[in-house]
Amino acid sequence: MRCRRSNMLEIKENQELHVDNLLSYRGKVKQTELELVGKEMENHIQNVGAKRVGNPITATYAVEGDTIDIELLMPIDKSIESTDKFAFKNQIKIVNAVVAEYKGHPIGLQEACNQLNQYIMEHKLQPITVGYNVTKKTDMLSPENTEIDVYVGISPNIL
Repeated sequence: MRCRRSNMLEIKENQELHVDNLLSYRGKVKQTELELVGKEMENHIQNVGAKRVGNPITATYAVEGDTIDIELLMPIDKSIESTDKFAFKNQIKIVNAVVAEYKGHPIGLQEACNQLNQYIMEHKLQPITVGYNVTKKTDMLSPENTEIDVYVGISPNIL
């Protein structure tokens, strides 16, 4: 299925997201502070002798003006202690997810999410999680080559 601006979007059902050992930050931050939180997490991971082993995963719970209620998850190579600011999670697992596989400029991701929501409504699916954005590929020189998968957990119950 083609989208505007030569972006590509493919929607798949019955997918699974399963990642072990994650450092999590959940809070309300301004869009501009998000990068800072990411850097703080990176520093914390290094300071405790762990390594980041994958791209960050984000889950947005709410947006109020320029403030977002977000969870930022970083996959790491081992379990570490939680702190006041960052929680360690053994795993994140979403089964029976609908996934939007998006390729294109990050600016078009919102449109991809809108299409995913439309798909969920049209197929009368019952979402039970927010969207989890998993960045598969970033390209600073050619941002239009970015690849992001958005996972939404769907209730297996038929109501």
